[in-house]
Amino acid sequence: MRHGGDKIKRKLLLSVLLLFGLALILNVNLVSAANITTDHTQPKITAVNPASNTIITNSKPIILTFNETIKPGSLWIELKDGKTSIPIKKSVNGNTLIITPVNPLKTSIKYNIVVHTNSITDLSGNGNNPYTSLFTVSSLTLAQMKDGLNRAQIFYNEHNRLPTYVSFGSKKIVIIEFQKIITTQGLKIKTINDKSESKDAGTVTAAGWNSCCSGWYKTSGTFINYCPLCHSYSCLTYNPKHTYEGEWTCTKCDADYCICGRCKATGSNAHLITA
Repeated sequence: MRHGGDKIKRKLLLSVLLLFGLALILNVNLVSAANITTDHTQPKITAVNPASNTIITNSKPIILTFNETIKPGSLWIELKDGKTSIPIKKSVNGNTLIITPVNPLKTSIKYNIVVHTNSITDLSGNGNNPYTSLFTVSSLTLAQMKDGLNRAQIFYNEHNRLPTYVSFGSKKIVIIEFQKIITTQGLKIKTINDKSESKDAGTVTAAGWNSCCSGWYKTSGTFINYCPLCHSYSCLTYNPKHTYEGEWTCTKCDADYCICGRCKATGSNAHLITA
């Protein structure tokens, strides 16, 4: 009887141990499940090369770096020249998205990168937010553009016309191409046709003595109400300084012009524009 009782006790002990082990396993699993956090964070771009709003001299792939490992989503990604989409190849490597133009990008053009929503995802399936970036491919740096613009503006102010070209060392860029280049950075040469004020500026007319030549003579002139030195409109007034011969004066910059339209400042070749 004792032998049988021991056997029963051992079976009961074994059952208790099995139940305890099962409870322990279940508890561990429940704790582990409770500690698992679901990833709902969208992958974010931490760097882009070329950087947004920069100027590069040569065509090259665009590389976007994310804050975590990514994989392809819809891959709806565009590279645009204005409204025109440029053919590209797209690839994902680790935490980088690489956008490679099929053909070399043209210069003197600003390009727009558009990464649409869910174009890529992280390893948990979270898609990206939409992203855009701009860059320019140009043969000139921004400093060169500003320097060339300054020289072209001085030429225009003195001659009332654009130069034929803008030079940079031995390189000469025709004025139309130069204007196209600087437009990518929101720059422009100020001319009388650039401003809407010219529509309302009207013209001015007066008669007086031409003081630019030997042997003064009585003459008159009608000009667009515009100062080529400071690029102001509706600013010309006749003879406010009460000179004997009469002259035009800009109320904005105080420049004086002969009745024939020529600037009186020594060495200046600026002229009022004949209407």
